Amino acid sequence: MQLPKNVVFILNELYKRGYEGYIVGGCVRDYLMGIKPHDYDITTSALPEEVKQIFSHTADTGIQHGTVTVIIDKVGYEITTYRIDGEYKDNRHPEEVIFTDRLTGDLSRRDFTINAIAYNNIKGYVDLFGGMEDIKNRIIRGVGEPDKRFKEDALRMMRAVRFSAQLDFSIEENTMKALKENAGLIENISIERIREEFFKLIMSDHNERLQILLESGMTEYFLPEIIGKDIDYGKINNLSYDIVVRLSYILKDVDSLQVSKIMKRFKADNKSINAVSLVSKLREYEISDLYSMRKLISKAGENTKRVIEIICAINGSSYENCIEMFNSVKNDCCSLKELAIGGSDLINIGIKGKAIGENLDRALDYVMAEPWKNEREVLIKYIKGEF
Repeated sequence: MQLPKNVVFILNELYKRGYEGYIVGGCVRDYLMGIKPHDYDITTSALPEEVKQIFSHTADTGIQHGTVTVIIDKVGYEITTYRIDGEYKDNRHPEEVIFTDRLTGDLSRRDFTINAIAYNNIKGYVDLFGGMEDIKNRIIRGVGEPDKRFKEDALRMMRAVRFSAQLDFSIEENTMKALKENAGLIENISIERIREEFFKLIMSDHNERLQILLESGMTEYFLPEIIGKDIDYGKINNLSYDIVVRLSYILKDVDSLQVSKIMKRFKADNKSINAVSLVSKLREYEISDLYSMRKLISKAGENTKRVIEIICAINGSSYENCIEMFNSVKNDCCSLKELAIGGSDLINIGIKGKAIGENLDRALDYVMAEPWKNEREVLIKYIKGEF
């Protein structure tokens, strides 16, 4: 395995001081799958204070869990002491972390076999749980007893389904059984962590794995609204890699008012909440001509293309044709700020109060039907009823 020079340097420095050091987890898994690792997690027999003595530039990024970040050439590399976890009482965090000098103990506490493979350039691969074979066979399998792994950290259940979707792996029978039996434990996990895993699943190329999530029973605890709904997974996989678009499609059969409540329950950011809510309100809008497209732009603004994609996905109309229509009118006047007249113009001709807004709306609709009439003089005459 070809490692970056700084990673090799760290492993060699640990070895020279009499300590073990391995890269572990996702970076090893990705390399074995032919995917270039984006970062490298390092595990070692050295205690945190010993790591800090070896390397000159470090930061205590997770010292209570045994993690020290070594900084080389302005890049941080996380180094974590071999550890075994104490008792889990909240199905998420161990009551204590116990350091060990044995790699076996560290690997045995990890979630899935594919993430429990270690490597260094001296001993090569250390695969105690058959992770390399599971990668070959494209299987998600819990390390040791899956039931125990899920009871330790219930978020691992969401991660199992997410990995299945991202990697296109099946879930091993006993692991799936344990997932179903422990589904209710997901209630103990913060909605932010659930949301993160759920959104990653949706953004994968294998949304058909949503069916596993539904079959597991976990969905009942954080998104019961989609149980029993008709979801075309293949259609989701062909949608844009846009969380707003994909969520809007998954929630297409949920009342639009409820959609907003769901997004708030997920504690999503305000921009995403507003976007998904808006797309859901407009998902049944009928695009029939250029005027209707301008009207849609006036309603949806920067989310117009998202709305178009959802409308076409739901009713089967041609997305390409709708986008062609959109492109032909997107520079026309479709909002009050683009209108050739404003409130002061109406005040000057004697219009007051709420009638100002009503007449500006009338003028905008008039211009969206006939965009070449967006001229101040023409619109003043129209408002005055002179033609």
